[in-house]
Order: sequence, then structure tokens, then C-alpha cells
Amino acid sequence: MSPWNEKVVAITGGSAGLGLAIAKAFHQRGAFIVLLARDPSKLAMAESALKNERVLSVPADVTDEQSVKNAIAQILEKTGRLDVLVNNVGKSDRIELLDTSLADYREFMEINFLSAVSCTYAALEALKKTSGHVVNIGSLSSKTAWPFLAPYTTSKFALAGFTHQLRLEGPPEIHSLLVCPGPIKRNDAGERYDKQASKRGLSAAARQPGAGAKVRAMDPEKLAEKIIFSCEKRKPEWMPFKYRLVLMLNALSPRFGDWFLKKKMKKIK
Repeated sequence: MSPWNEKVVAITGGSAGLGLAIAKAFHQRGAFIVLLARDPSKLAMAESALKNERVLSVPADVTDEQSVKNAIAQILEKTGRLDVLVNNVGKSDRIELLDTSLADYREFMEINFLSAVSCTYAALEALKKTSGHVVNIGSLSSKTAWPFLAPYTTSKFALAGFTHQLRLEGPPEIHSLLVCPGPIKRNDAGERYDKQASKRGLSAAARQPGAGAKVRAMDPEKLAEKIIFSCEKRKPEWMPFKYRLVLMLNALSPRFGDWFLKKKMKKIK
């Protein structure tokens, strides 16, 4: 029998993309899935994708603290427990550092960071009872800067710091996982980034997934499998192995790391 059979897994931004891929992977293992998103019509489509079996849709705005509390209360009322919280909601954009405004940073921090903090705090007591999991979807940008991504990178660094803090002094019963993938394959990625970059007159490289970084986009289904495996092993972090060495060198020598990144930046700008 699957260890996830009848476990309750809540996923923010679960109506599409990576969130839906994670939902499907847990669902296939017998878990009861809770999808949280703002758009009821997208939630209905996601429910259909899961064949409306062992699934609950909860419309919620994760940037609104009261909406989050109401959503967690509804989950517990309907299911009686919570075993996994996946903080998947996120936003990315393409913009040069000197063109950013304080409003840009506030928006990204609200969506990419504070929403995860709000959901985690609301779910902590329920997760303690089940020795559950908090899964925060970060990015390679949780570990290093890159051109055209300043507000995004800043918010993902904050998410990494919060996850580390949870591991160090959060409830010991709870497993906290930071997931740091590169770009995720999605049908609209090229079109979306092209609109963002062309609006601001950025280079062709900025219009690519990864903002010009030579990283291969990952299938969301494969990433979902990595996440489940990491939860089963209660690992603290997951990222593609081949990027660990570069990040280790950057940690050992920030001067070298900055030189390396700037060299790459010259090639893509």
C-alpha cells in the first residue's frame, strides 16, 4: 500500500502547471487532494483532470491572510487532517534591475514569499498532529542571482531563508522541504516571457525560460516525482545535481562566483 493512501495534500496554485502535476502525482498514490486557487473555473477543470475523485477545491487568495485561514479551516472541517502543504503559488517576470520599482519588490514578496509564510503558519498545528510536510517551491534563483530577475530572485532567496528557519526551529514533527528547480516546461512559457521582454525592450535571451541561462527546462511530472521521493525520505532540499558544484564554488568564493556570473551575463545581454 502506498504511504500516501488517504493522506491529505493541499497545494496552492494547484489548478494548473506544476501545481496540477504535483496533485496528479500524489493522487495516483491514493492521496486526497485539496486544490487551492483563486479562479473557480480553473479549479473545476483541475478537478475534472483528477476525475473528481478524492479531491476538494477551495477558492482562496493566498495573499490574503484571512482567506488563507478560512481555507485551512475548511480543509480541516471537510477532511479532519492535513498531511502535506505545498506552497506552489509563484510569479516570475523579466525586468532589468535599474528599471525595477519598490512596488515590483512588494508584489513579488507578497506572492512568492509572504503567501508561503501565511499558509505555513495557518497549517502548522494541523501538520504537527500528522508529522506532516511543508514543501516550498523555490528556484535556482533561491541560490543565485541572474539577469532580468531581480524582484523574483529576491523573493525566492527570502523563501529559502524561511524554509531553512523552519528546519532549524520549527516544530520537530514537521518536515520542511525546499525545492530548487530551474525553469519548468509549460505551454505558454515562450509567449509569456516574450511579451514581458518585448514590452521592456530586453534582449532575445531574456525571452527564454531561465532568462538566458543555459539550463534545460524540466518536465513538471518528473519534478513532481522528485518532490514525492524527497518527502518520503524527509530530505531538506532538492535541486538538480549538476548545479550543486557551481553553487558550492560560489559559496566558497563569492568573488569568483560574481566573476563567473558577470562573464555569462555579457554573453546574453
